[in-house]
Amino acid sequence: MAAAKENLDTGLILTTGILLSVLVLVLILLVQGWFYKAQSDEYVRKIIEPRAEELASANAEQQEALHSYRVVDAEQGTVAIPIERAMELVVREGL
Repeated sequence: MAAAKENLDTGLILTTGILLSVLVLVLILLVQGWFYKAQSDEYVRKIIEPRAEELASANAEQQEALHSYRVVDAEQGTVAIPIERAMELVVREGL
């Protein structure tokens, strides 16, 4: 039994253990980096891109409202005029 313990190469066992530990640590870091990249891509795909479309749609609606004639309240006789026309009238007639 004592002879078997003397034949163990402790340097090789220690080196192998350290190398395997480093390899596991590197793999953990790579998987974690891959996860964070995938999470970021999903955030952009699910949150950022739809909001950009919503903002573009809302901006188009606002621009349409600013640049068109429309009835706001027919009972009170309130109408909206394009912003350019309103600015011309304010400049010409004053406040």
